[in-house]
Amino acid sequence: MALQRSYLLSWLTALAAATRCPNPEEITANLTVGYDEFAHPGQLTGEPVQVEIMLFVASIVQVNQKDQQLAMEGYYRSAWTDPRLNLTQWPGCEALIIPTKSWPFWQPDIYFDNSVKEWYGAGGLTISPNGYVYRSERFSHVFGCPMSYSTLPFDKQTCVVRMSSYAYDVSNVAANIFQAGGVDLPADYKGTTEFALRPPYSRVQTEYYGVGANQKGYNFVLLYFELQRMPDSFMMFVFVTCILFTFVSWSGLFINRTVAPARVAIAVIPVLIMLNLENNVISNLPPLNYLTWITSYLLLMKFFCLSAVFEYGLVSFLIQLETSRERQFEAFKHLAETVKKKAKEDHGGVSKEHSGKNMVSAAPKIYPSRGIYPGEGFEGVPPPPNPGWEVTEPDGEEDAEEIDLQKKFHQVYRLFDRDNSGELSWKEVQAGFRRLGQYWSRDQVMELFYGLGIVGKGKRMTTADFKRFMMDIQKYLPGKAMNITFGERPPSYQVDLVFRWAYISGVLLVTFIYLISSI
Repeated sequence: MALQRSYLLSWLTALAAATRCPNPEEITANLTVGYDEFAHPGQLTGEPVQVEIMLFVASIVQVNQKDQQLAMEGYYRSAWTDPRLNLTQWPGCEALIIPTKSWPFWQPDIYFDNSVKEWYGAGGLTISPNGYVYRSERFSHVFGCPMSYSTLPFDKQTCVVRMSSYAYDVSNVAANIFQAGGVDLPADYKGTTEFALRPPYSRVQTEYYGVGANQKGYNFVLLYFELQRMPDSFMMFVFVTCILFTFVSWSGLFINRTVAPARVAIAVIPVLIMLNLENNVISNLPPLNYLTWITSYLLLMKFFCLSAVFEYGLVSFLIQLETSRERQFEAFKHLAETVKKKAKEDHGGVSKEHSGKNMVSAAPKIYPSRGIYPGEGFEGVPPPPNPGWEVTEPDGEEDAEEIDLQKKFHQVYRLFDRDNSGELSWKEVQAGFRRLGQYWSRDQVMELFYGLGIVGKGKRMTTADFKRFMMDIQKYLPGKAMNITFGERPPSYQVDLVFRWAYISGVLLVTFIYLISSI
């Protein structure tokens, strides 16, 4: 009986030893006996090793737009079958987990084709009884990702991660994806604060290298990550700011054009803001040989703001011309006073109220001089077709003075009578005074006509009427205009008004076109 018990105990002990699963070190020591870690499993079966690949992306760390790189971290997973690693001799072992770093067996040489920087951390391997090996290890990679920014900030970037066997062609190692796909994400992961990550997808393609008999194919697992930019930040802090300062530049066009410091400041400041916005956008991008949506819009708005600066330069030039013409009008009034004074002297100082008629007739007489016609020497006054002047010399100093006055009078008169008809219509009078820097409306000219007694349809101002006007300019000058049309205003005001509405129309049109194109 004692012998039977001893035999039964020995048998149970042997059975327990046979059914228990030894520790990983014992299995590793057993499996490495006669194991060639440089020979892949396909050399035993005669078929390529099917290696399944997957990335579990825990997060996208950074989208580096300037260097065109994508940084992500997670877990790199791969699986294959190695018949030499079956655990049938240990029936009690359902699976064996060992650290990756102590792995002494063959493993696929999968590499990341477009990896710029990589790091691997802790991981492990699980061996199933039939030799199916599953590996998972922590990774942090930086991948090269060519990007296109033509539609920035509505751009969508597609980054591709390329994985393949480094040394084995497709006849030895066939890289493939897991049945569930080549990419996995946490259920609630949506992307970064700047880019929304669309559901990634994967595919396998075979690429061939070499020529002729040396040509070999390699299976590449391609993982596609689509990043859709969220444009809110660009639209709020760049686009809207750009529009607001463009309107600031436009509002400066309503400031009195004679207030130079205010006009210059409000025209230049928006240009500086545009340059700052443009630099902020470009500084985060690689050097580009094309314009993006946002940079082209900034460029156009910068041109609009610059145009306000150039426009004020033109307006300032026109104001200078108008000022010089006003000086001519002052000279015109001075000439009129001189003529009036001369007429008084010729009539013994009799006032014009008592002998205005005689003074008009006694205005300086015409003394022709050698080679001189009335309009000569005055800029913009063409010579008459047939002057008819005879060569006659003045008789004395007083005659010479009167000839000089008469010449000046005719120079002024020719500013009005451009067609040499001897009479002036209201339009000619209006145009003449514009040349003297006086921008009168039709009503103001008609008021002058009424004051001179020129009434009735088609009535025209004669030379005598013009002389009478010169004899008492202050009396006949019209008052302020109640209504003045666009064509009757000074050129500087006309340019300002046209540019004011052309500017805002252009800005609104360009903005509308850009917003439509972004949809």
